[in-house]
Amino acid sequence: MQRFFSRLLLLILLLSTFVSWAQPDSWESTRQKKSGTIDLYWYVSSPFIFKNADNSLTGIEYELMQGFSQYVKDKYGVELALNWIEGNGFKGTYERIKTSRQSGDFGISAFSITDQRKKDVLFSKSYMMDIAVLVSNNEIPVILSEEEFKRVFAGLTAVSVEGTTYEKGLNDLQKRLGIKFNINNIPSDQTVLNGLLDGVGNFAYIDLPLYLIGLKDNPTAPIIRQNLYPMKGQGYGMIMTNNSDWKAVVDEYLSSSYFESIQSEIIEKYLQNDIYELIKSISSDSNVNADELIILLNKEKEIQNQLLLERALELQENTIIQYVLIISVIGALLGLFIFYRLYKGKETAVSNLESHKEKVELQQHKIEQANAELLTLNEEKNNLIRVLAHDLRSPINQIAGLAEILLMDKQKISKEQIEIIQQVINSSNRLREMISKILDVDAIESRELNVKLNPIHLNKIFTELHGEYDSIAANKHIKLDFSIDADLSIMGDEVFINQILDNLISNAIKFSNANTKVVLKAVDLGDKVEIQVSDSGPGFTQEDQKRMFKKYQRLSAQPTGGEQSTGLGLSIVKMFTELMGGNITFDSKVGVGTTFKLQFNKS
Repeated sequence: MQRFFSRLLLLILLLSTFVSWAQPDSWESTRQKKSGTIDLYWYVSSPFIFKNADNSLTGIEYELMQGFSQYVKDKYGVELALNWIEGNGFKGTYERIKTSRQSGDFGISAFSITDQRKKDVLFSKSYMMDIAVLVSNNEIPVILSEEEFKRVFAGLTAVSVEGTTYEKGLNDLQKRLGIKFNINNIPSDQTVLNGLLDGVGNFAYIDLPLYLIGLKDNPTAPIIRQNLYPMKGQGYGMIMTNNSDWKAVVDEYLSSSYFESIQSEIIEKYLQNDIYELIKSISSDSNVNADELIILLNKEKEIQNQLLLERALELQENTIIQYVLIISVIGALLGLFIFYRLYKGKETAVSNLESHKEKVELQQHKIEQANAELLTLNEEKNNLIRVLAHDLRSPINQIAGLAEILLMDKQKISKEQIEIIQQVINSSNRLREMISKILDVDAIESRELNVKLNPIHLNKIFTELHGEYDSIAANKHIKLDFSIDADLSIMGDEVFINQILDNLISNAIKFSNANTKVVLKAVDLGDKVEIQVSDSGPGFTQEDQKRMFKKYQRLSAQPTGGEQSTGLGLSIVKMFTELMGGNITFDSKVGVGTTFKLQFNKS
């Protein structure tokens, strides 16, 4: 009997050791032992986590967690083993973490952070913005109003995955609009985009990066993005059990300079650099604003323009090949004629060459057809931008009209109020003139701008700008110092000059600290006039200087008053200056400030 109990005790000890070894570790025990294991439950969610052809794991979140293992090793001297366990789709993986009581259990598959899910699990800090857009098959037209959306989409079928933010967004849309449509949920190991292309449904919410990657890979795919009801979440993060003590060190890693040094390289590896830059340029607030929609429209147009160029080059290359083949055919025919005269009966070779010629012509026809389709898509995008410009004109006219009505009874308002109302009217007039150019960036790229060079008196421009920005600068305790050598005038387009100086002065105020000065002055250089805009802001780093005049660039400096920036201002300044025959340079020193110098012909 004693021997039996000894064996039973030994068996219990062995089982407890095995159970302890098999369970994932808490951060506290891992830190004490200087080693540990965490279980990472995942399901296929490309490009965040998926398998290579050799069955090895890869993806954004796979590499981010490899970086986490290296981080705790470097900072805490901890050897952390990552145990990757494939879960049963989105719902199975999420439920596993929700119900688990193991501190070392993680869910890794691009989980969107939501307030409802925070009640079930712990989320890490977000490592990337979570944006979804509404995409439909191209049999549905681009919808421009809510009423039209209700009429067209009621009764259609949406594609989604059960339990995801896609499904929640679709349900919220039904409640918001008071309409009903079907939702067809597909397995979580399939992409919603492929489901839409396979005809499972008529429309779906799709993550913005996956939509743009799909657009690049297959520009003639029968889908279009609807401009209404985009969804912006709180970002992507890793999930942990509610009793996990790993959250603090994971968030510490995601906030570290080490993570910052590897984040862009990892994400750009799977999303492509220009798509990741676009996502970074979109702000982190909860709604997608008009500026961000215009940025997205221009990115789609840029992708299509690039594809048009590639198609044109391919067409040109095939034309050359065709000419070479035609010359070869002629030479072959001459040779065959001689050969025929000598030996006769060798007609098969000629027939084969003619067949090759027909194949080349058929290929060229297909390329021309695809090229025509892309041109049509590009024109539709241009028309949509023009519609946006037209829709902006009406509210601006109303603002100007209401301001002019207020001025009709000047006896009842103060001099200061009259000046403010006049500034509203002046700003409205300038906006109307800008809108008549049909969106600055689009008009420039389309070569449709009508530049009118006339003498412009800078005294008048400087006075109006001082009046417009004096109160804005005063609110930030910034002094405006505007000066001019004499009554100088230049040759230029007044709308463009106003827009250039408006961008530079607003940027100077936006990025300057309190109790500093913004300087605007004009200097006579003989046959030229140099306009200088100086601030005492953070200055531009060497990396910023390489990208500052490119579109949609968010530079390292941040606005000091929480203002927003679209990343278009400096690119517009450079393009407008050069369109008027001017030249722009700058002097900048980090921590000291920046001076922009614009040179124009004197009138």
